[in-house]
Amino acid sequence: MKVINLTGRIDSNNAEIVESEISSQLAENPGETPIFDATNLEYISSAGLRVLLKFRKKSGAKLEVLNVSDEVYNIFNVTGFTELFSVIKKPREIPATNLEIIGEGAVSTVYRINADTIIKVYNKQPIPLTDIERERLASREALIRGIPTAIPFEIVKYGQHYGLIYEMIDAETMSATLKKQPERLEELSVKAGQLLKKLHTTEFEPGTFPDARDDQHSRVKKAFDTKLISAEDKAIADGIIDRIPYRNTFIHSDFHTRNIMVRGDDLILIDIGGAKLGNPINDLLVLYMYFAEMVSSAIAEPAIVLYERKLGLDRETIRKMWKIIMREYFGTSDKDTLQHYSDIMSLYASFMMLELCAMSVGESFELSKLIAGKYMSRLREASDTLRPIEGI
Repeated sequence: MKVINLTGRIDSNNAEIVESEISSQLAENPGETPIFDATNLEYISSAGLRVLLKFRKKSGAKLEVLNVSDEVYNIFNVTGFTELFSVIKKPREIPATNLEIIGEGAVSTVYRINADTIIKVYNKQPIPLTDIERERLASREALIRGIPTAIPFEIVKYGQHYGLIYEMIDAETMSATLKKQPERLEELSVKAGQLLKKLHTTEFEPGTFPDARDDQHSRVKKAFDTKLISAEDKAIADGIIDRIPYRNTFIHSDFHTRNIMVRGDDLILIDIGGAKLGNPINDLLVLYMYFAEMVSSAIAEPAIVLYERKLGLDRETIRKMWKIIMREYFGTSDKDTLQHYSDIMSLYASFMMLELCAMSVGESFELSKLIAGKYMSRLREASDTLRPIEGI
């Protein structure tokens, strides 16, 4: 990505000069997709819009225009350019006061603003503004389609970091609820299975979210880039992924008990910035990894402890929950049928395990390569026959 700063006024008097300057910057960065930063853009006329349109046509993509003022946004909106470009308004600034911290994650800290709203501040690692906007839109689209999730409001700037304002949910994570009320295991696991089924039967227009198969290709690439698998193995794994049929159904991509909130008798799904569209196997492989693979006796003890911490539950609770979710999701208690589905999921979960191995190469390359080889071997053996679960 190449950030192009748009400044001052762009109209018929200087449109050709601006076009030439943009072309020069892109020529110095061949292959880079332009992102236009409009922080200092005061006005743009039809002549300026046509300049941007030329670069959109050249790239063949819906280019991003960031930090747009209200006045400039109105111009994009009235002319229909908000349909041609991804236009994001300049976030309003909220003073960095001592707000109460109510949660923390790998990339963000959640603060309480008041009784009705919270702010999720992306302050743990750099997150592009476009990714935060993607999370806002994902939450909005999911809510419109009936998926229970927190209501998103606006992107803001909190101190030096961007944040996203959500409604304040009077709820706690499913993990926290089960630790306090273990007797609700059956009830909440049944509801989690029903929620997952709802996701995988909710359709969106193709292109609303990225293709879920991209995540799997990315996982394989990480293993290849860290020299854990060969080029031949990468081709085999990518071939399996390419054979996963595309579907326009909702994929959360990180469905687990700390991304599910419990409010009374209802479940609310959060952290859906990674939402995708695709075949349900793309979600099920993640669940299998969290709830089955990582608590199995075949996995090293440190990894088991790590995932107990991630989910906030002991392995026996996780095992019981998995059985109930499987039963509810597939609508059967037949052990042979569920084992068949589990076997398929375990093979697809190999993609995620390859990524985990790639993330661990700094600790022990040889051990990571050994474990990655084990999962790659499973994929090689099943490469000619492996297909997603039918009928879901």
